Amino acid sequence: MSDAPTATLDARVRAFLTTFSRATDPATAADTFADPFLLADASGARPVPRAAFLAALPGRERAFRDAGLGAPVLTDVSSQRLDETYVLARGDWDAPRTGGGQPVRLASSFLLHDDGDAFRVVLYLNHHGLPGA
Repeated sequence: MSDAPTATLDARVRAFLTTFSRATDPATAADTFADPFLLADASGARPVPRAAFLAALPGRERAFRDAGLGAPVLTDVSSQRLDETYVLARGDWDAPRTGGGQPVRLASSFLLHDDGDAFRVVLYLNHHGLPGA
């Protein structure tokens, strides 16, 4: 069996997560999330209206800056096609410390709806997020 379908999927997921990680304005991120989607972290899971999430995006860059961190850089991607419609993806990012030192590792998993052309986040699971957030 060829690895080409997996490589193609990984490339699509990498491109999606790169766009996701660079999105600081609602217009860029608007089509990447279902409405609503499920957000999960150490405190539990909750449905989030897309509009509420998008309204919070402009504060993301400020939160990183306030934590002494630069923009996160995608360092690793893994993905697994679950069926014809859904993909489980994980991304790891390193956020550099503005004062130097070891970067902060961030990690999230996503359940992505794949319509064949684009992904939409239906579940956003934050494993290691912004320190203090």
